[in-house]
Amino acid sequence: MRGYLPHYLSRLMNILNLRLLEHLRPFDITAAQFRIMQMLDARKSASIGEIARDTVIEQSVVSRIVAQLEERGYALRTKRADNARIVEVRLTREGQKVFSDLRPFFLAIVDDATSVLSPAEKQLLSELLNRIFDHAVTPRYPWLEGPPRTPTSKR
Repeated sequence: MRGYLPHYLSRLMNILNLRLLEHLRPFDITAAQFRIMQMLDARKSASIGEIARDTVIEQSVVSRIVAQLEERGYALRTKRADNARIVEVRLTREGQKVFSDLRPFFLAIVDDATSVLSPAEKQLLSELLNRIFDHAVTPRYPWLEGPPRTPTSKR
């Protein structure tokens, strides 16, 4: 797997998530619930589609997770003021408090992981990862779109 970017990124994400889960367990929050809460904390409110896009979680899964957060009193769904067909999701005061209680833990995990980098390297890493992500969400090759092909399938 030497040099295979997804392998390196997956390993890093897995170790960081394992450390995060230790702190999420007492709050009875999953990693996916946390990611959605994190995104809502940053954006203040978002539609289910926007959450799905920004967290890279399937829309049907986002809907289920938002329902779970709503049941626990951490999130609230309302109709968007300028378009009642769109449902907006935001954190409630309780959801904001829980997320705020988690903030020192997830920030410490990231600080520890990146402590081997200089401030300039941290900035560069962030810029490079964002550039790769922005590029990856719009594939440039036709064979990257659609279902995977098998050796015997034809397009």
